[in-house]
Amino acid sequence: MNSPDAVKKAQIVIANSIADMAKVADLVDRFGAEHAIPQRAVDNMNVCLDELLNNTISYGYSDDKAHEIAVELSLVDRALLIAEVRDDGVAFDPRQAAAPAFDGSVGGLGIHFVRKLMDAIDYLRVGKYNVVRITKKLQPEA
Repeated sequence: MNSPDAVKKAQIVIANSIADMAKVADLVDRFGAEHAIPQRAVDNMNVCLDELLNNTISYGYSDDKAHEIAVELSLVDRALLIAEVRDDGVAFDPRQAAAPAFDGSVGGLGIHFVRKLMDAIDYLRVGKYNVVRITKKLQPEA
């Protein structure tokens, strides 16, 4: 069982706007610095969140209305860095996305990066919300 301080958390809610994605990157950078998370893990998490958020903002909404996207970061026992993204966009399970063709087109590359850089990707549809959780195992620093 985890002790209360074995899990550190931070969260942010952004608008479904490409400009707001920078706020998430700032949060990840600050969270990494505050908890001495290896820079490579912070960078990998930022790449993956950028891809997931860009897909959600660009393709996840069938209207032009304002929507909120919640991002929560967790550091569990200094061993796992987890990000959970919750949005009310159209249902999309990134685990089911087709592999990229590697034929010069760019479709599918973002999800490919997420699969390669993270150790786990989980997805749930909860009511009208997509909940995507990505997990990075942290390696002890040498």
